[in-house]
Amino acid sequence: MADAPYASTGSTPTVVLLNPRDRVIDAAVKLGCRMVVVGDPVAPLPDDLPVEPIRSPWIEDLGELVHTLRVLDLPAPVSCFGFGELGCAAAAEVNRRMGWPGNPPEALAAFKDKARLRAAVGDRAGTPVAHLTCARKSEVLPAAEHIGFPCVVKPVDGTGSSGVCHLRDREDAEQFLAATPEFITPHLVEEFLAGTEYSVEAASSPAGHRILAVTEKRTTGAPHFVETGHTLPVPLDPGTAEAVAALVTAVLDAVDYRYGPSHTEVMLTADGPRLIESHGRPGGDRISDMLELALGEDVFAQAIAAVHGLELPVTAPRKQLAGIRFVTFDRMVPLHGISTELVASLPGVAEVHISVPAGERPPQIRKSGDRHAFVVATGATRDVLEGNLARAVRTLSAGSRILRVGPRTFSAGSRTA
Repeated sequence: MADAPYASTGSTPTVVLLNPRDRVIDAAVKLGCRMVVVGDPVAPLPDDLPVEPIRSPWIEDLGELVHTLRVLDLPAPVSCFGFGELGCAAAAEVNRRMGWPGNPPEALAAFKDKARLRAAVGDRAGTPVAHLTCARKSEVLPAAEHIGFPCVVKPVDGTGSSGVCHLRDREDAEQFLAATPEFITPHLVEEFLAGTEYSVEAASSPAGHRILAVTEKRTTGAPHFVETGHTLPVPLDPGTAEAVAALVTAVLDAVDYRYGPSHTEVMLTADGPRLIESHGRPGGDRISDMLELALGEDVFAQAIAAVHGLELPVTAPRKQLAGIRFVTFDRMVPLHGISTELVASLPGVAEVHISVPAGERPPQIRKSGDRHAFVVATGATRDVLEGNLARAVRTLSAGSRILRVGPRTFSAGSRTA
C-alpha cells in the first residue's frame, strides 16, 4: 500500500471512493486516476488496496468526511463516487458541498423516495401509476380501498423488497395491518401492475442516457416479490424496446440524473411499459458484474469517465448472456460447511456465494437479505446459460443436503440405525 491516502498532480483526476468494491478500484486504476479510498469504520474493504484508506464514519456523519476532505485540499479535478444505495446519495452531497462535479443530490433523493419519484415523473413516462402516500398505518386501508384491490403497499424508502406486500383484498389488508407495527417511515399504496417485469440498466453522461441491457427477472411472487434470479441481455421486439427506452429516458430526465449507472424497474403490461421504480445506482444482485461478463460494459469506469471526460480503454467486444440464480436451502436443517469449490469449477460459473453461516438454519425469505445463496454464470446462448445455471444450482443444493457427523457422511433426512 501507498504511504499516503491520496496523491494528485497536474490534470490527472482524483476520485474519492466510498466503500468501493474491488471492481470500482480496478476501474479507477484502468482509467489512470489517483484515488482516495474512504471506508466506514466497520465496513470491509478489498485486500491489497493501492492506497492507504481513510476510515471515516461517513454513513452516520457525512460532515466529518467533508471536513477531512477539506483538510486534504485535493487539487482539481476531483469528484466523489459511491455506487451502493447509501454511497450514491452521500457522494452527490459530498460533491455539492465541495464544489466538485457530480449528480445533484435532489436526483438521488428522488430515487430514494418512491412517492417523490412518482411526483417528479408525473405523466412523462406514460400513464402514471395510481398511488397514495400513507404517513400512518391507519391510512392504509382507506388508501387501498380508494386505489382498489389488488394493490401493493411498501415503504417509500424501502430497498431489497423489504416491507413490500401484495394485498389481494380487504382481508389481506387487515392481516397486514395486524402484523405491522406503526410506521417509522411513510408507505406507498399503489395499483397492482399485471404483466412481465424487467429491469433496464442504463448509463448517463453529458451525451445522454444509453440503454445497456434489458434484464429479465424472477421473483417469489406475492406477497413479497423477492427476486430469485436475473438474466441479461434479453431481447424485446423493436416497438417495445423503443417504448421502454423512452420511459427510462423520461424518468432519468425528470429527476435530472446526469452521470453514471441507473437501474429502472418496469412492468410490460397489456397497455405498454409502466414504471415500478428507479435507482441512481447499478442494479444489485451482481447485475453490474453480469453486464461486464456478458457485454463488456464496465459501469464503474463509465461513470468515472463521464464525470471527468476521460477516454475509456478499448476492449474486445463481448456478446454472450449472463445470469444469477438464488438458491434456497432446507430451512429445517442447519447448514454445515458447504464447499463451493466444485460448483465454482463447473462450466460457465463465474461466482458462488453462500450467505448463511455454517451451523445455522436458513431463514425464511421475506426480503432480499434473507436469501440463502447464489450462483452467477455465463453462456453463449440462452439454452447454454440455463444449463450452466441449473447444473450449478443442483450441485450447490445437493451439497447442502450432505451432513458430516464425525467420520461418517450421510444425506440430510436419511435414517440410520
